[in-house]
Amino acid sequence: MKTTSPEPIFYSVPGVTLTIPVYTGNNLFNNIKSIFSFDTFSSVLVITDENVNKHWGKQIREVLGNTTTYLVIKAGEKNKNLAAVEKIWTTLSQNRFDRRSLVINIGGGMVCDIGAFAASTFMRGIPFAHVPTTLLAQADAAIGGKTGFNFNGLKNTIGTFASPLTIISDTAFLTTLPQREYNSGFAEIIKHAIIADAQLFADLGKKKLTNLKDKELDKILSQSTQIKCDIVKKDPYEKSDRKKLNFGHTVGHAVEMACKNKLLHGEAIAIGMIAEARMSFISGNISAKKFGEIENLISKAFLPNKISTIHKKLIFEKMHFDKKNVGHQIKWVFLEDIGKVKVDVVLPNEIINEGLNYILK
Repeated sequence: MKTTSPEPIFYSVPGVTLTIPVYTGNNLFNNIKSIFSFDTFSSVLVITDENVNKHWGKQIREVLGNTTTYLVIKAGEKNKNLAAVEKIWTTLSQNRFDRRSLVINIGGGMVCDIGAFAASTFMRGIPFAHVPTTLLAQADAAIGGKTGFNFNGLKNTIGTFASPLTIISDTAFLTTLPQREYNSGFAEIIKHAIIADAQLFADLGKKKLTNLKDKELDKILSQSTQIKCDIVKKDPYEKSDRKKLNFGHTVGHAVEMACKNKLLHGEAIAIGMIAEARMSFISGNISAKKFGEIENLISKAFLPNKISTIHKKLIFEKMHFDKKNVGHQIKWVFLEDIGKVKVDVVLPNEIINEGLNYILK
């Protein structure tokens, strides 16, 4: 069924003549060739993973045709590694892709991250586009120009800043997501509300997040996308304001790594947000009522707020690899209110300890 493409949300990169349209809506992928021109590219590589290929591979090939090269990689965070990147580079080389080629990443955050990294480094950079297929990737991972892969047990430690030509977030892809994956995506949407939009936070609290109508989801996703685009526009290289997007990630990434990826990214970030909001409460910056509202909204999205079987010492160890840190000091994103945060905060160990103790069963 042909649909009218929605108006995109744009973000720009200061100092670079580049504006990236982000399209959000239902049944957009079928019309990708009317949204995005393929005529200027010498060849096209589509990268996707086993899960997306299982549900959508046939439709993807019908839309993009037989002249496109297709590469299916292994799914899951454990496969977000150099070996997967090398497989992409090898495919590009063997098929004689040049600097006028295009890479289209169709998948979740893992596919978008490593596909973009491979494209940004092949021949010192070739164009790429994102078609995120998970709620988490549509709300966050595909937006903002960060690329990378996990290395030596550390998350996203190798990467580049490189911007896609366009992002097409088709919510039709979400219909085949497992419920747990779908729920996981709300962690980043909730995070955007907590750091930048008190009204969106209040609105989310009134919704049945796991049972939204299409129009409700499209609206929430567009609002979340707008928040991230506005922040990235001000600070594309994470020198200052963009650091606020890391709320929940200092603890969350540490928990994710300590669990060896047994938790989904959004689940780990949900736990991280609880811990870091708790630190803000203990410090007297937010009230018990507001901390309770944050915890309740995370629970309402069927996301975890506690973690067991991880030693606190291991979480501490992993937190020291956080990319915001300077001179071995952990730099926190600190809540001043719902919708307002400050960055680069240094906290005493006793407050950090209390925050971590709260999330450990």
